[in-house]
Amino acid sequence: MKITLVIATIASLLSTPAFANSLFSLENLERERAALLSAQLDSSLDLNQRQQKVQSIYRRLVDIERMVLRDDRVTSSNSALAQNAFDKYELTFLVHSSAEKSQPPLSHWMSELHLTTNSILSAKTGHR
Repeated sequence: MKITLVIATIASLLSTPAFANSLFSLENLERERAALLSAQLDSSLDLNQRQQKVQSIYRRLVDIERMVLRDDRVTSSNSALAQNAFDKYELTFLVHSSAEKSQPPLSHWMSELHLTTNSILSAKTGHR
């Protein structure tokens, strides 16, 4: 009886983290995409530093996007995060969608948000 209880407890402890957050891969994708955009817009980096940082993040992001697209827990989830991610595929899966359109990720991101050079240059700084 004791052995069965111990085995059941260990099994439940080992299996719980796997199902604790079924959207963990999607959350990682969001963080990596933000890191990629942040690195590309970071004015404190010189050209070589930026290129190295962006390349390493880019490779991770390609892998994470593939994992999310193949993760049945994410694709079948009814959560707002998952629904929003797939509704905005072009922004969520930035690396894949930019490759499909033969554009760099930053250019693709800006075009999806309808940001143009003119709109950025005409913007005024301030608080909302």
